[in-house]
Parts: sequence; structure tokens; C-alpha cells
Amino acid sequence: MRSTPPFLRVLPLVVLGILIGNAVEMEWWIGAAGAALSLLVALIIRRHRVAGIYVAAALVFGAISTTSLTAPKVATSHANIAADTLTVTSQPIRSAHNQRCEATLECNGTSRAILLTAPSSLPLSPGSRAIVRGRLSPLPASSYGNLMARRGFYASLRIDSPTDWHPLTPTTSPTIAARKVQSRLLGRIDSLHLPERESGVVKAMLLGWRGGIDPHLRDSYARAGASHILAISGLHVGLVAMLVWWLCGLLPAVGRRGHIIRNIIASAILLLYAVITGLSPSVVRATAMFCTAQMALTYGIGRHSLNTLCAAISLMLLFNPNNLFDISFLLSATAVAGIAIGYHPIHSRLTTKYHHPRFSELVGLTVVALCSTLATLPLVAYSFGVVSLVGLFINPVVIVCAEIVVLGGLIWISLPWDWLAPLAHTLLAGAAELQNRVVESAAQMSWSAITTHTPLWLVILCYTLVVGLLIVAHRTTKKREWTLEK
Repeated sequence: MRSTPPFLRVLPLVVLGILIGNAVEMEWWIGAAGAALSLLVALIIRRHRVAGIYVAAALVFGAISTTSLTAPKVATSHANIAADTLTVTSQPIRSAHNQRCEATLECNGTSRAILLTAPSSLPLSPGSRAIVRGRLSPLPASSYGNLMARRGFYASLRIDSPTDWHPLTPTTSPTIAARKVQSRLLGRIDSLHLPERESGVVKAMLLGWRGGIDPHLRDSYARAGASHILAISGLHVGLVAMLVWWLCGLLPAVGRRGHIIRNIIASAILLLYAVITGLSPSVVRATAMFCTAQMALTYGIGRHSLNTLCAAISLMLLFNPNNLFDISFLLSATAVAGIAIGYHPIHSRLTTKYHHPRFSELVGLTVVALCSTLATLPLVAYSFGVVSLVGLFINPVVIVCAEIVVLGGLIWISLPWDWLAPLAHTLLAGAAELQNRVVESAAQMSWSAITTHTPLWLVILCYTLVVGLLIVAHRTTKKREWTLEK
């Protein structure tokens, strides 16, 4: 008889601890002491049910402790910066007059992550370092400002003149090194001389850099319900994993443990891809999930997709509780959870009568779009106030185009064979152009989306009902298995 996957029990406890820690101000050491004491009592008692209660309490206290440690620290008033050291940490996004990027500011012996706006004439790149003068402003009191604070940013800094920038010797760090690699790979894409609109989409889907996307095109993706395709998430990491696993499968299995070496190499490449693309919450979540599945496969552990997802989410939330309030993280995790829960039963029922491989692939793409769309519908309605009606119909085409762009782009940036440029140009430009045309055509339809105002309590109610139905279905399945065993 199947037992409840363990991380399906762990995740709600972690979420509860984060919510408590976010609502109640508490020193981190109090939560840590509560977790240690609860674990100690559980070890002393050793009774299965009673000890389980104390282990659950330890998880809640541990989440409270990490929430207190990672609480956002933001500026509360404006300040003039006269002679502080600043280091650029991301690839700048340039416009006609300004450029925006992420940076760290060393002020009064502390280092703070900030959002930098500077004249476009300044030669900024990851690792650029300078003594700066400018105006430090609090993050805006909006959903965007709250999101940036949750992501660890302290304030925004504006430099109005190149004379306020006094360059120093560039520096490096693992993060800056990853950004430099990303910058070089972006240059590899530029060498194909793709049309501007298609180039921006390819860079976003392949390397996570969305600075080159046309604003009007971005709005079309939002209205058509296809914005998720522009942000690297489980779909993109899954395609990378598929390519890496296939390539590693070609390596000879040396010795009895050769397959373990191949799987470790695959996991290392996935981690490297996550670092290069900026370590966004969706990328980290997807990478953690695929690496966990890879290790499970390596050691012959039975894999449960939903349990693997819950394990990845639980670890990410314990490491950084602010992810719970990051909409990109929530959308990504919810979409993958919807696919993990609904894909197999729906796909198996639709393909029972027809076993043709092409039909199965088409149904699979449609089911993926359906499951992810339905799973994220309440969140999208609440967060953006717009519900796409055409997303479900265009997602199969969009996903196929994404597969071509990601896999073709990976081959191009990985192989130093310039003679592939004409083929890569044709493939990437054609797939990206088709994707853009489908999205724009869908967005122009009068019925493509509806505007709505969804209260938070309704979103919570929807997901609570879904979880309740899943629990009932799981218990019913367990009773049937128990009856059959009898």
C-alpha cells in the first residue's frame, strides 16, 4: 500500500513557519532554539506519533528562524551618496538615454544590493567598479517595490552625470563571473545577426536576459497568456536536462559505477546553466527538481514527481523564505505541480484508444498547456487582473517553437563551429518569428483576455479545495489498495 510522500507533509509545515515568522517579529535564535529543543524531545521520546509532532514543530520553528534571518532590509528615506564604492553585478539593460542594472553598494562598512540607473554613455559591465555620487532612494511603495525588497534589494540609486562615476579596477566574484559568461554567450547570439525582435526573444528564452524584448511584444505575450515562455523555468531547464542526459548517455560507462559519474556530470551542467542564467527562483526550483530526480535515478530510488517538486520547494523556502512571496516562484511551482498531478491521468485517458506516436506527442503538449494554465489561473487572475482565453489554444505551438529555440540555441552557443551560423540563423529566426506572430495574432483578438478583480480569499479557497480533493482521492486510493491486499 502506498504511503503519503514525505515532502507533501513537510511543505505545509515550512509554509506555516514562514507565515508565522512574517507576521510575528522574533529574533532568529528563538526559532533556532525551538527547533533544536523540539528535535531533542523527539529523539528522547522515540514514540512514532508523538515524536512526529515534535519533528513537525522543529520544521515550523526552523522556518520561523530562517524567515527572521532573511527579513528584507530596505532604506526608509532618501540619502545623497558622496564617495561610496559601487560594483555592477548584472548585464545592463540600455535605452536611449539611460541604462539599468543590479549593483552592490559599500556604505558605512556594509554591502547592499541596489538597483542602479545611470547614463547610457557610461561603459558598464558585470564587474565594473567605481567611486560614485548620486541619490539613494527607497524602493517604491508598490507591488514591484515589495518584490524587489523580497529579492534582497535595499534601495535604488540614480547617477545623473558621467562625472559622478570615478572608475576603479574591475573586480570579480562567482556571481560576476557567471554574468560575464552570460554576456559572452549573448555575444554569441548577436553574431547570428537575428532580427531585433527575434533576437530579444531568443536571448530571453535561452539565457534569461530580457533586456532586448520590445515592450509592445511583451504586452502581447502577457495578453495571450504566454509570458511564462519568456522567463526561464521548468520547461527550459527540462529541455536542457533532456539534451544533457542524451549527450551523457553517449559517454561510455566506465566501471560498475560509470552511470553515477554520467549523472553527476549531468547535474553539474544543470547547476552551471542555472548560475549562467541568473539564479532566478524559477530556474533554481526547476534545477533543484531535475537534479533531485537525477540523483534518485542514479541510486535507484523510486521517483514521485510531486514529492520531488515538494522537496525542491521546501529546501528553497528554508534557504530563502522570501521566495514564498515571489510571484514568479509561485507561478512556476504551481504550474509544475499542476503538470505533475494532472498530466499522467489526463494523457493516459486521451491516448488509450490511439497509440500513434505523433498523436501522443500532440496530446502531450496540449495536456501540459492545460494543466499549467488551469493550475496558475487563480494566481494569474489575482496578481495581474487579466485572464487569457487564448493561451490554452496557442500554447502547444508556442511550446514547440520554444523547444526549437532552446535546443537549437544551446547547440549553437556550446559548439565553436561558425560554419553552423547559417543553419542556426534560419532555425532560431524562423522559430522565434513564428512564435511572435502566433502570440501577436492571438493578442489582437477582441476575446483574447478578460479583465477581472479576484480577491485573495478566493484564491486561497480555490487552492484549499483542490488540496482537499487530492487528499480525499489519495485516501480513497489507499483504502482500495488495502481492500485488494486483504
